[in-house]
Amino acid sequence: MKARRSMLFVPGDNPAMLSTAFLYKPDSVMFDLEDAVSPREKDSARLLVFQVLNHPAYKDIERVVRINPLTSEYGLKDLGAAIRGRQM
Repeated sequence: MKARRSMLFVPGDNPAMLSTAFLYKPDSVMFDLEDAVSPREKDSARLLVFQVLNHPAYKDIERVVRINPLTSEYGLKDLGAAIRGRQM
């Protein structure tokens, strides 16, 4: 198990926070697609998180994506974006 000192939670619909969270040098960043994002912003948040998952600035930081429940209308789309984002 890897010891972590810090985990930074970032709303998936906030481009400014997504593009600068690495500056704080957290051990881990949690990109939140669940309750931090309003229903009308789910699609754009998913796209933003998909793009940031492979941003070079995050290469040495553990990246985690918090998705909506798989039984919700958003869950499978969130999971797909998270998986595809890490395969780029």
